[in-house]
Amino acid sequence: MKYFEKDPYDILGVTPGASLDEIKKAYRRLVRKWHPDICGKNMANIKRFLAIKDAYILLKEKVKRKGPSKNLNLSKSFFSNKESLKKSNFPEGAFSFVQIPIEKALKGTKITIEVNEGDNFCPSCQGLGSIPQKNQGLCRKCLGKGYRILPWGNKELKIICKYCSGKGYEKLLTCPKCKGKGFISLIRKVKVTIPPGTKDGTILKFPGEGPFDPEKKSRTTLFLEIEVQNPKGWIIHGKDIISTIDIDCWTHIGGGYIQVNTIDGPQKIFLTPGIKRERFLRIKGHGWIDENGRRGDMLLRINILTPKGPCPKKALELIELLKRLWPCEDISKRALPGPDTLKDS
Repeated sequence: MKYFEKDPYDILGVTPGASLDEIKKAYRRLVRKWHPDICGKNMANIKRFLAIKDAYILLKEKVKRKGPSKNLNLSKSFFSNKESLKKSNFPEGAFSFVQIPIEKALKGTKITIEVNEGDNFCPSCQGLGSIPQKNQGLCRKCLGKGYRILPWGNKELKIICKYCSGKGYEKLLTCPKCKGKGFISLIRKVKVTIPPGTKDGTILKFPGEGPFDPEKKSRTTLFLEIEVQNPKGWIIHGKDIISTIDIDCWTHIGGGYIQVNTIDGPQKIFLTPGIKRERFLRIKGHGWIDENGRRGDMLLRINILTPKGPCPKKALELIELLKRLWPCEDISKRALPGPDTLKDS
């Protein structure tokens, strides 16, 4: 995302006040239509899809950190008609999203995906959305027939009784199976394997595991996008995992063992006294994994924390003692304490 020339809200078709859930829904809708594996792998489709993906990543991070933000731009998209973005002829359920912890993404895992096969009449209420109570009387309007007769010229028409919805009973209960809708979604569970080293944003293909296509009389391909749940501040760069570790200035000066969190669990490492800020702490073999099963390293940036506010008099006396016990080399002048540092606190 080097060049931002178009508003990402326009690319996803959402407002600047959109929630994270709205942004995700818009992104998923567009991916189902514009993914290159679906609409063709030409340069225009690839650039369009990259613009959609970049917009989603940018807005997702903005909402997570600071909430909705205006005046954002993104690389040029190839959208000429916004209405076309709202339409998708691709089977619903053929593109799914799943979140997995970073540990399972590293080592690989097996998960179960629910694929929507479409809707069908509820077998419990026969599509009416309601069912009769037990031991109840007949409908007083249709006398239990479930219909009424409507004269139509020389003929008679049978019209479903609206008071009992054709059931013929006095009172009806909302169907517990379809919740009154009259139809149910047909869900098929599919077990898929997430390979080791799968990174955030990876799209996996599973031919023959998608919804049934009645025109082709076969199952479509299931596309699965992986969202890896990284710990805050972690960045996966190639085979390495980059993070930041906070240490206080006293630990920085004296060094010693510290405990850090890695993808494999807590690890104790030795911190060299006076280590430079620009240096990385490297924990070998605790990074990401490549297709050949080789692990990278974990690199830790050092962020040194210093005390806030004026230095108390007692602390200043201890610092002066420390300077005499542990003097620095080649220091010609020492800093004099300011007036605020001499006050007790």
